[in-house]
Amino acid sequence: MSTDLLAATDSLTELNDRLALLSFRAGWNKAEPSLWAEPRTDFVPCHWRWEEARAGLDAAGRLIDTELAERRNLFLVNPHPGNHYATLRTLVCAYQMILPGERARSHRHTPHALRFVLDTADDVYTVVDGMRIDMRPGDVLLTPGWSWHGHGNAGTRPGYWIDFLDVPTVHLLEPMFFEPWPGDYQQPERRTRDHAFVFPWEKTQQALAAAIPDPQERYGQRVVLDSSGVMPSMTLALQRLPAGFASRPWRTTANQIVSVKSGRGTAVVAGQRYAWQAGDVFTVPAWHALQISASEESDLFTVSDEDMLRLLRYLYEEAL
Repeated sequence: MSTDLLAATDSLTELNDRLALLSFRAGWNKAEPSLWAEPRTDFVPCHWRWEEARAGLDAAGRLIDTELAERRNLFLVNPHPGNHYATLRTLVCAYQMILPGERARSHRHTPHALRFVLDTADDVYTVVDGMRIDMRPGDVLLTPGWSWHGHGNAGTRPGYWIDFLDVPTVHLLEPMFFEPWPGDYQQPERRTRDHAFVFPWEKTQQALAAAIPDPQERYGQRVVLDSSGVMPSMTLALQRLPAGFASRPWRTTANQIVSVKSGRGTAVVAGQRYAWQAGDVFTVPAWHALQISASEESDLFTVSDEDMLRLLRYLYEEAL
């Protein structure tokens, strides 16, 4: 299109049409607003029950092995229309199971990942960059982006855990790389539980017992794990709620996935009430009001994008 023809346009409608042919979108002719008064999201609050996930994994254990599936896992897919993968905008999580005698092939990828261990016997382990780290219930194990990692079970019964990854963040920003380990399995060079990539439950328990309750009454006794140096896109926090605890309602621009280590209680997320128990997971999308109550002493593990939003100066919180 000639610049003279464009400059001579004498109708705003015609100008908009001609600009569109040149892949311009006039600011006065937006298809939809690009700014709005407060955060909004397509992702919805949701609750997944561990008893149902475990039954599904046990069935899968009979039907599919690690030769056919890179990982035997069940992704927690947020049920908003058009979503087929993510749990929240920036995060995804999945229940995973490995049977006795199995090994899950080693690979590495851009996204950061971590495991929150639900139920294992002895000799269930992960191998991260050649380091074997045995899993125990309540442990948090890190796999920073581009670290080689695989899993194994040399024990006598299945091992179960929850995976958390920032894959949706990587999808949004697009720096995705993936590489399988040559020969399928990286052999461990050393074995330890004293490593920066594992937060043993016995140490976390001690930290929780010594923690001071949140003066703003959003949490109980809360401990934030020191993981941001290697995984800056995710914040990992545990909290202990005494029996009878009821938090003050509040909201944050951070997306939160909450898993239950132990106990029972309820969560009210933007008016939706969920009764949770050990092993369950529920989501709190950005800027959704949250109120938590515990009917017995309970320990919760939360993965969020809080640190990333704080770094970007996008983190806002509000008591309600």
